[in-house]
Amino acid sequence: MTEDKILWVARYVEGDMDDAEVADFESRLADDAELQQNLSNYKDIHQSLKMKLSDNEELEHTLKGLNKQYFGEETKVVSFKPTIKWLGAVAAVLVIGLFIWAPWNNSLYNTYNDHSDMLVTERGATEAGDLVNAAALYNAKNYAAAKAMLQKLYAKQKTNAMIGYYYGLSLLKTNEVEQSREVLTPIYDGESVFKYDAAYAIALGYLKENNKADCKAWLTKIPEGTTRYQQAQDLLGEL
Repeated sequence: MTEDKILWVARYVEGDMDDAEVADFESRLADDAELQQNLSNYKDIHQSLKMKLSDNEELEHTLKGLNKQYFGEETKVVSFKPTIKWLGAVAAVLVIGLFIWAPWNNSLYNTYNDHSDMLVTERGATEAGDLVNAAALYNAKNYAAAKAMLQKLYAKQKTNAMIGYYYGLSLLKTNEVEQSREVLTPIYDGESVFKYDAAYAIALGYLKENNKADCKAWLTKIPEGTTRYQQAQDLLGEL
């Protein structure tokens, strides 16, 4: 269940797992897109909520009260840096926020994300068979497994825009946003049919990072008359 995964993610990020649990979590993370998304969302909120609580007794009291209300107990203070103290209650507040608001469910990223299938042209060679298998995994939304196959193909054919594009998308969908840009940018710089698809995907990557300025900049690179133009304009209107 999603609720169980959110709590599991919270325990992982807050360092509340033993070595065996960490190994189990990281093993499952590799093939669980929902768990990957929950981890990304939790980290995003965690990062944006950097509070120095050690000198704020009122806020500390409030957070502990919320922790008691929803979890029935107080949790310990966890120090991540010498200058910043995070109460375990902060983790509780983050989890509560994910339960109640589930921000990704209605996020612009998910609304404008590319959900189209990976289409492959048969070539009759062994690598074409690998492409077909990768496409089947990608279309089944098993992006982690598709990424692993596409990575091998990309290593052999870095100038193949189709392989690069879908490899870049699989990186984006598994929350490796910076790596996706490294793959997609050369495709945009080229002249393949995937040029503006790559620009749109790069824009989505910045949107996923809540970097609206760079998202807008990439969306404006998509000219009228191209297949991504209307999507780009619609998303620009929302930003």
